[in-house]
Amino acid sequence: MTSWTANEGSPFPLGATWISSQQAYNFALYSKHAHAVTLLLYREDNLDSPAFQYSFDFLENKSGPIWHCRIPMAKTNNARLYAYRIDGPAPRQGFGWHAFEPEKLLLDPYARDVFFPENFDREAACRPGSNEGKAPLGVLGAVECVFDWDDDQPVRHEHDLIIYETHIRGFTQRDNSGVTPAKRGTFAGLVEKIPYLKELGVTAVEVMPIFQFDPQDANYWGYMPLNFFAPHETYTVSRDRCLPENEFREMVKALHDAEIEVILDVVYNHTAEGGDRGATLGWRGLDNRSSYRLSHTDRQHYENVTGTGNTVAIDQPATLDLVLSSLRYWAEEMHVDGFRFDL
Repeated sequence: MTSWTANEGSPFPLGATWISSQQAYNFALYSKHAHAVTLLLYREDNLDSPAFQYSFDFLENKSGPIWHCRIPMAKTNNARLYAYRIDGPAPRQGFGWHAFEPEKLLLDPYARDVFFPENFDREAACRPGSNEGKAPLGVLGAVECVFDWDDDQPVRHEHDLIIYETHIRGFTQRDNSGVTPAKRGTFAGLVEKIPYLKELGVTAVEVMPIFQFDPQDANYWGYMPLNFFAPHETYTVSRDRCLPENEFREMVKALHDAEIEVILDVVYNHTAEGGDRGATLGWRGLDNRSSYRLSHTDRQHYENVTGTGNTVAIDQPATLDLVLSSLRYWAEEMHVDGFRFDL
C-alpha cells in the first residue's frame, strides 16, 4: 500500500528533501498565518516562468502551521531551483501584523544552497509587484551528494586556545596572500594558509560570517544574512550542485587534520531583509508575524534593538527551531567545533 506521504508529503523535515526510495522531493514550509501557498520550480535557462508549480491543498497538504507536498522527480521537468508564493491576511493599519505579498517569490529559510539569477535585483523585492527572474531561489539538493569525512574527529585541546579571527575573502584575496589565484577569496584559499597558521601556533580559527548574504549589500563582512544554512556563494571555487557545501567541508577537514579547531561567527538576531521598508526576500513574506519582533505599541514597525532594521523573533517556537536546526546542521553535518554569537 502506498503511504499517504507519497502523495501529500510529510511536514518534517522542513525544507526540500530528496527521498531516494520514492525518487521524489519532499517540500515542507512553516507559515502559520498563510491562506494559500504555491511551490514554483525553475530551470536556470528560464527564470521568467516556472517549469512546474504546485498549489497546496489546505486539507491535504497542511499539518498545523506546516505546508507540505511530495513531487516526483519525473514531474519537475529537470528544474533544480525553487521558491514559494504565499498569500495571507491583509496588513493591519499599513505594515501591521502581516506582510504577505502574493506576487513575490520567496526563498525557503531551510534552503541548503541559494542561487542568484544574473538579473537579481534587491530593489525589485522592495517595490510592489512581482520579482520573478530577479529573486534569489533555493537549490534542490543533488540526488547523490556525498562527502567522505574519512575518520575526521572534533579537535579537542586541553589548553587555552590560540584563536585567529579571520575573514575568508580578506585573508586570502590579495596578491600577497600567497594563495593560488584561482582559489583566492574562497574556502579552498584558506586551506592554503594552514602552514602560515601553524607557524603562528594557532589552535583555532574563528571564521567571520560565511552564511549567504545579499550580494548587492555593501556590507563586505557578511553580518546581514539571507539564509542560515547556505555558504556564501562567492566563497567557493565551483558552483556545481554539491560543491558549495563540500568545499566548506574540505576546509574544515584540512584544518582538523592540522589540529586546528573551526569556530563560526554566526548571526541569528537579524537578517538581510532590513527595516519596515526593506526587501521581501523570504521571512517577511513567509510569515512576518512569526519571524520578526514587532513594536509593542502599534505593531506597525519592527523592533530594532540590533540597529540593523529588524530583530528576529527567537521567542517564537518555529523561529527558535530554525536557529537550533541551523546550529545542528553546522555542527553535525559540517563538523564545526564551536560558535561565536554576534551581538
